[in-house]
Amino acid sequence: MKKILLLVAVEAEIGAQGIEQLEGACDICFVGVGKLRAYEATLAALSRGEYEAVINIGTCGSFRHPFGTLLQPSAVVQGDIYIDSIFSTEPELLGTGDEGCSIASSDNFIGADTPAEQRRLIEPHDCMDMESYAIVRATKFYARQSGKAVPQIYMLKVVSDACDGTIEDWESRVERLRPTLIEAARELVAVLK
Repeated sequence: MKKILLLVAVEAEIGAQGIEQLEGACDICFVGVGKLRAYEATLAALSRGEYEAVINIGTCGSFRHPFGTLLQPSAVVQGDIYIDSIFSTEPELLGTGDEGCSIASSDNFIGADTPAEQRRLIEPHDCMDMESYAIVRATKFYARQSGKAVPQIYMLKVVSDACDGTIEDWESRVERLRPTLIEAARELVAVLK
């Protein structure tokens, strides 16, 4: 039986129902919003167990996909100035997920007031969030530092907004999206077990 770590930004994304349905099958860690919090929380969680799989689930914004679409990115990129500048980094390839599906992690919500240049950099990607890149990097860093094998990394993201500034009603949206996230996580955990 594989030991699985499920990483979620905030409890609202899976709620008490998700915790109840998933906690017996995997360890759940809420990493907080943003790359720095996610990086630190991922390292701390990995230090508490020998995991064979890490699953990051949560909501995301997308210019391409409609509300409620479930995405399984196979590539994660660092957003903002790290996409197209002298500071750019290579995408982190997961070896899991849907081929050609990518997620960009930004330090900011992308909305109507986001500068056009920043929006242009993120638009080629299927979706964006604020944690995925940090989770992948922390997982790989931890494995290198500890001399352990890198766990399989999976991303399950559901589109909550169109990166258009309508995120103010995120709490009501996430209530409608929560069953999709929980079911996708349950199915993946069952396959991995």
